[in-house]
Amino acid sequence: MRNRTPAKARTMSKRRLEPAVILVADRTLSADYKVLFEGIFATMQTTKVPEIAMRRFVSPPVATNSLGRAATAALGLRRLESALLKFTNLTCDDVVCTTPEALPRLLGPWVKVVAFSSSDPLGRGMSNTTTTNFWKGELYTRFWTRRMLEQLAEPKSKYGFKIVAGGAGAWQWACEPEERARLGIDVVFEGYCESSVPDLFTHLVNGSETQRNICEKDAAADRIQPIVGPSMLGIIELSRGCGRGCKFCSMAGKKMAHLPAETIMADLQTNVAAGVNSVVSGSEDFFRYGAIGVKPDFEKLHALLSQMKQIKGLSFMQIDHGNITSVLQLTDEQLLQIRQLLTWEKKTDYLWVNMGVESANGRLVAANCPGKISPFRADDWEDMVRQVAEKMTRTGFYSVFSVILGLPGETADDIGRTLKLCTDLGRNRAVIFPIFYEPLSAEEIKADKRFTLHRMRSDHLELYRTCYEINFKAVPRLFVDNQRAGGVSWTKRTMMQILGKGEVFSWRRTFRKMQKQLARSEAKTILKEPNYAG
Repeated sequence: MRNRTPAKARTMSKRRLEPAVILVADRTLSADYKVLFEGIFATMQTTKVPEIAMRRFVSPPVATNSLGRAATAALGLRRLESALLKFTNLTCDDVVCTTPEALPRLLGPWVKVVAFSSSDPLGRGMSNTTTTNFWKGELYTRFWTRRMLEQLAEPKSKYGFKIVAGGAGAWQWACEPEERARLGIDVVFEGYCESSVPDLFTHLVNGSETQRNICEKDAAADRIQPIVGPSMLGIIELSRGCGRGCKFCSMAGKKMAHLPAETIMADLQTNVAAGVNSVVSGSEDFFRYGAIGVKPDFEKLHALLSQMKQIKGLSFMQIDHGNITSVLQLTDEQLLQIRQLLTWEKKTDYLWVNMGVESANGRLVAANCPGKISPFRADDWEDMVRQVAEKMTRTGFYSVFSVILGLPGETADDIGRTLKLCTDLGRNRAVIFPIFYEPLSAEEIKADKRFTLHRMRSDHLELYRTCYEINFKAVPRLFVDNQRAGGVSWTKRTMMQILGKGEVFSWRRTFRKMQKQLARSEAKTILKEPNYAG
């Protein structure tokens, strides 16, 4: 690999690390969150929130040891770290997961690669573009990404290391090649790291030329290595990919692959041993763990959760994503058993699952998400959503739904139907987040397929406002319940509730202002086409 003094000897003599590879994430992914909703809340904030409040309160910093190693790191970086240690000649002192704050003191002529990860480096994530359309300021994901990469320009020029950009938001760099070039990114890597990243980093460390754009389609589930350090939020990866074909999701084209139970358990043990007792399941569809195809395999999921429940020291596990059709294929009794297995040391009344509704029009959903409704009929979609909302409530779960404004092909009737559906869902134990359609490809963006405030009409705004009025009542209770179960202090829970009340006031004021603007605009405009959002 290289002719260097052994890393251990260098560390002992100089009392510092001289890593060849540094792994770091944007500041919103380098924070000490206790529950998933804290992380979601943080990544949606813009620079209208004072930076000192973001750094100290909303996104409190991850601790580092005297050598600059992060106490926790984004799961993607942990996976990369494990892959490099397994499939290259790099040692544990050659590869360091750190934080943006500790990064400068690790830089030097010994560094060959700085790998940077972000879920939303340019602020193009659908839930986040929705926020920036309504709020002033710049998303902190974009602001902190740009500032960190700009600060790397001088040491990069001095020491000659390469910058590799990856993570869930890597696709965004393809949309803005000028910004990528300006910020000095040498390689953009999209996809899972285990297949080709070890060879890529071997070439970079040795000074060889590599491709500048790499898009890895393989989920590489058979090469996944257990993490060697705790993950941010205690995220435990269960499955990779999805394969349902949604045009607005980077996971849509990747067939779902499941991690072996022994790898999942090893990751869980690593987090618990480090004192992380509140964890998050990482999957595009929690209920499909172990399944072949779209039909859930209850026995495999039940067996995994039974093993996980045996781990001492775990208090609370949160579920991220599920799919409406997966829930519909499970019986109430099966869901009740799953809910019981997810009740650990800390009871929660709001064990939520995020599920995409997108629209009440199943045909529109099927046109934009070819596999989302399978194995059911598109014409039954609206009824299916209602059934799932009731089913989740009966079995002790809490539904967090999302709908998309501006799906290609959307009509005024679709918006009206979706508004009625959301109003009905709000009467159940559920919240609904409306988001703006954001295409993934540079071609669609160039063709002006994005949905923004400029395309918003009064019926869009009514749908958006209705969803948020439902959320204003329910989200504070959900948030504080999760924080309590996750061990968040009473002081921080109280402060977050106060901050939330301030945001509710600001949202309502913004809605009133938008209603007046749209009323004036529509009074001057004659609508020529009924299909105005497609």
